[in-house]
This record gives sequence, C-alpha cells and structure tokens, in this order.
Amino acid sequence: MISQQAESVRAVVGITSNRLLTDGVHRDWLRRKYVHALVRYAGVTSVILPTIDADDVDSVLPIMSRLDGLVLTGDESNIDAATLTSPASTTQTSQQDIEVGIRDRPRDRLSATAIGAAVAFGMPILGICRGLQELNVYFGGTLHASLSEWRPESGAMHAEKPYLPRDRQYDVTHGVTIRSDGVLFPIAGATEAQVNSLHNQGIEKIAAPLKPEAWTSDGLVEAASVIGATTLQIGVQWHPEWHVATDLLSKRLFKAFGEACVAHCQRNER
Repeated sequence: MISQQAESVRAVVGITSNRLLTDGVHRDWLRRKYVHALVRYAGVTSVILPTIDADDVDSVLPIMSRLDGLVLTGDESNIDAATLTSPASTTQTSQQDIEVGIRDRPRDRLSATAIGAAVAFGMPILGICRGLQELNVYFGGTLHASLSEWRPESGAMHAEKPYLPRDRQYDVTHGVTIRSDGVLFPIAGATEAQVNSLHNQGIEKIAAPLKPEAWTSDGLVEAASVIGATTLQIGVQWHPEWHVATDLLSKRLFKAFGEACVAHCQRNER
C-alpha cells in the first residue's frame, strides 16, 4: 500500500530503456515489471526515456527538468565505460554500438545524460543492477569485466541460472550485509538481507562520491548511495522489481523512492 501523501501528489519518474536491434530495425524496450512496481508500490507514474544515438546526445535533456525521479533499469548488456563517461565522444552511430548481451552504447549515452541531469536537479535516483554499475562508472569508479574472471566461485554465485524458468531465476541467490550508518539501513530495518542479484559485471573500485551501503560475503559492493545527496540517490545490484509483491525489502525500497519523488515534486511544484 502507498501512503496518502503519495496518493495526493502523483510524481512523474523517468525510466531508462534499452536498445534492441533485430532484422535491421532499432527498437527501444524495457520490462514492464519496472513500470508495475513504480505504479503499485512507489505510487508514481512513469515515462520511458528513449535511448540516444551518438549524434543526438542532448535529446533527453529537455524532459529531465520536468521529472521528479530517475530509475536506471537493469539489462543483460555490459557497460562500455568509455561511452558512458564521454557520451558525445563519437560522431556517428555504428551498428557495432549494439550487440545483444554484449554492449548497448545507446543505453550508455542515455544513462550518462540522465544521471548528469538528475544530479544537477537534485532528484531521487534508483539504480537497479546495471543501474548501480552505471552510477559507479559515471562518478569515476571501475567495474570487473566479468565476475567469473575476478573470482570463479563468486562468478557462479552472482550468475543467472538459465536452466530455471525465468521467474525462478530471480529468486533469492545470496545474502548481503547492510551498513548500519547508511541510507539503506532505515529502509531495510536490518543489517542482513537476502537478495536476487544476477549479473556478469560488478563494482571493482567504488567511485569516491559513492558510499557502499551493502556487500556480499565475497566483498563485492551490492548497494551504494551518492554521498551528500539531499534526497534518496541509491543503486542496488539486485532486482527489487521482480518479486516486489512478496518481498518486504523490495516493497520498502520502492516506497522510500516514491516518497522521495513526491517530496521532490512538492518542492518544485509546476
């Protein structure tokens, strides 16, 4: 259930999309589970932010000032750090920008532009899986190219299980420790949690402007927040959108994000 405050003011949140190239046709897409979780459990409405080609890096900026929050979604593609840290560095769109499960530079450009605007406007940010990694790279951190290369046993712990049905792949995979002096602890209400964290890349060096909020037994950072943010700006490595109807931590995370978006909306009444 969402609060009466969230019901009285319907904040608008931007959700990052991904680029899909099939049969020579470009499509922007995202899973509806993000939209459902935001509407039902954050109490906000949403707009889908389109991915960005190299010759149009400023296309998403006009809408960002009208939003009350940003969700950086997950995706199977890896982050191209050079593109995310310098989205205008190339002048032409290449078919090599997109390879299923490998790279999605149009998404990298979108995320870089959207994060910059969200930080400038002081709006809430919720990064999910790839979204946490994007925040880390944007602020100057680095990623393990593959967790299986970093530590083979850790790679197995964080990897998807393709032999399971899709919804069962997003069941709990491992535990995390939550720091007691961070912004996640008041949301979680505990220093330990079980999460459904599935990913290939992971944080190697955490960016200086980010504060680790949770980590696994192998030492990998699984949540981080923006230091000094005046609102909730956090990324988590797991997928709270997948089983939000039955998972208490997921409900609390979306509720906290929704309340932060409503507060931002009220401060900037248009």
